[in-house]
Amino acid sequence: MKKGYLIIDISTGNASVGIASITGEMLALVSTVIQYRKEPDFPDSQSFDPQTMWQDIIRLAKEALQQTPEVEILAISSTSQRQGIVLLNEAGQAMLGLPNIDNRGLEWEKDIDDFPTVYGLTGRWISTLFSALKLRGVKERQPHIWQQIAAFTSISDWVGYECTRQLSYEPSQASETSLFDVGRGEWSKELCAKYGVEYAWLPAIRESGSILGNIMPELAEALNLSAETVFIVGGADTQLAVKGAQPDTDDIVIVSGTTTPMAKIVDEYRVDPLARCWSNRYVNPNQFVIETNAGVSGLNYQRLKNVFFPHKDYAEMEDEVLKLKNPTCVASFGTLVFDKNLPLSKGGFLMDAPAHQDVTAADFVFAIIFDIACSIKHNFDVLMDISPSEKDYVIGSGGGFQGKVLPQLLADLLQKEIRIKAEYKQASIAGGVVICNEALAIETPRKPVIQTYTPSANGHLLGLYEKWANFRRSINER
Repeated sequence: MKKGYLIIDISTGNASVGIASITGEMLALVSTVIQYRKEPDFPDSQSFDPQTMWQDIIRLAKEALQQTPEVEILAISSTSQRQGIVLLNEAGQAMLGLPNIDNRGLEWEKDIDDFPTVYGLTGRWISTLFSALKLRGVKERQPHIWQQIAAFTSISDWVGYECTRQLSYEPSQASETSLFDVGRGEWSKELCAKYGVEYAWLPAIRESGSILGNIMPELAEALNLSAETVFIVGGADTQLAVKGAQPDTDDIVIVSGTTTPMAKIVDEYRVDPLARCWSNRYVNPNQFVIETNAGVSGLNYQRLKNVFFPHKDYAEMEDEVLKLKNPTCVASFGTLVFDKNLPLSKGGFLMDAPAHQDVTAADFVFAIIFDIACSIKHNFDVLMDISPSEKDYVIGSGGGFQGKVLPQLLADLLQKEIRIKAEYKQASIAGGVVICNEALAIETPRKPVIQTYTPSANGHLLGLYEKWANFRRSINER
């Protein structure tokens, strides 16, 4: 039998279960859309029912296992969206799930002062995106829930808890709470006091790649797995996607998905004096990630593709884009000026008037992809200013690199070689395989580079980048 792992991946939009071999080959992947609900107590809240999600995970795991009867599962692991948490009561029951898109703490952002201290300890801005302010919202407006809380943990660590009944918090996920001293790798009583969160609720820190314990007998029976199957602590989806690309120190990995983080691995904790980046724990002990992020990117592409090319697949659509000669239409659709913590609320297309007789749907699709590429370039340049790199390549990871257009645009705009490695599409699961292999002392083969995009001197694109930057600035200053 093949040996492999069952890896649970809870992203912002989907819950997935993948089965991969110890060499990293994806053998099965099944998913379901996560059902969120809005709560009347807040204008911008999202939550999920952990019990329903756990039932979905078990169902997906059974489906994946049925597709791979030839695989011996050595371990289970998990990864999930960052910033999301699950609240548990005194009886150890999961009560409420708060995803990263929950903004119930927005009203109380202004109450948290001393930005230099918070940013220095957490490597993050004061924002409802992070878990501490989500909890603050519960405290202020949902006392009936607040009074029941006995603990909370990240979504990926909650999966580990359901599998083993061992409660923990992994450092790359703990970095997303605003309650964690990222440099020291420990919870901060000072930050808990600032946000009004009970220090006693914070679980023990367990490193990614540590064995949390054997899975519960009832879970082993439900999935028809050995009672000796272990659960291995995973981590945040971005960090595991980076891990799956097998980078070296000082490599930069662009993870293109719903959003597009740019991550550089470094050996010491550092924060930017101008607060233009996040500083995170990596899934390797004593390593860190400096991050900028292009914000919502892939989601725009997906939605507008259905407008302009509803009856063609992505490959057919990009073939039309590649036929364009010196396109001039640009767009801006909500990408993020990360260094200023500035999400953009207005967007649109800019083209010459009157419309040229040869304009096609492909011109608009090019503009959408170019918007993603330009936002990546802007935030990449900021990352280079914060932490320069002499390397002449960047690693591309995530589903956004499936096409041909975006990688070549990035190569030309960044003037760096773009390298795509095997298993890049399910990047977080691929990282989970590497983590599990390290935990079980199994050597992971080095992933080959399967596609390389070489930069060309494209003056037209650089001029179009300036046009894009001016357009984005002008529509958001109105």
